[in-house]
This record gives sequence, structure tokens and C-alpha cells, in this order.
Amino acid sequence: MLYAVPCRDLHVGNHFARSPEIAIVDERQQIKHLIPLGESDSPCNKKKQWMSVVKSYDVNAVVVRHIGKKMLAHLFNNDIRVFASKGKAEVATLNFNNLQEVTDLDYGREPRNVGCGHRTCGDKGHKNKASILTPKLNRFSVIRGVRK
Repeated sequence: MLYAVPCRDLHVGNHFARSPEIAIVDERQQIKHLIPLGESDSPCNKKKQWMSVVKSYDVNAVVVRHIGKKMLAHLFNNDIRVFASKGKAEVATLNFNNLQEVTDLDYGREPRNVGCGHRTCGDKGHKNKASILTPKLNRFSVIRGVRK
């Protein structure tokens, strides 16, 4: 089984999407690849990079310390197992048999921000709370003299 581990200096990273590297590790604790993630202006781009690495290396499981609920749901939807690591453990010394498997979305953290604002992300663009409360104009109300 192949595991993807977010890491910083070969230690398990604090947060899934904010880690600068991904270590691809086999079940015998051998690091097969160390993939640097490029800097991104959008957290959504980092998550897309993550998913492309997971798919291209045919990863079966991910080891995390902290992860957001949306990304956790995305991993579950792609049949990727998730395991929780305690502390900033060294990637090479992880004992995968002793890691707790995450099976519930409650492990994930709520997002701090409403969304990134990109139209290509998530549900065809995130909407801020103010736009939900603003009434939508009828398409004919802009043109004077036109009746419904």
C-alpha cells in the first residue's frame, strides 16, 4: 500500500494543504518519492496539486495531522483511506499499523474562510453571505416601460 504524507523537513506536516512537500511512502516505511508542492496564491490550487499527486502515484491512503472537512470529504469520495498521526513524527519512522484510521468527517476542521472567490473552485464559485441576502432583480425590471 502506498501512503501520501504531507511533510515539512521529513516530519509529518501540521496541516494537510499547507505542507510544502508530499512524501510517498510504502508500507515498509521506505520513502519512494519526495514531491515539492509549488507555491500558490490560492488554497484551492494546493488542493488540486494534492489530488493530482494522489491520483498519479496511485496512493491508497493519506496520513494527516489536521485536515479540513471539505478535503477530507473529497478524499473519502475518491476511496482514499485517511490515517491520523500524532505529533510531528518523522515520516521514515511512522508505524502505519499503529495509526488511527479516520472514518468520520467530524475529524476535519471547519473552514476559516467562506471561500476563495475563484469561479473555478468548489460549487462554481463561492458566494459570500451578503450575496445570499441580496434580492435578485427580475431581468425585466432594468428596462423601463417593459411589463412582464
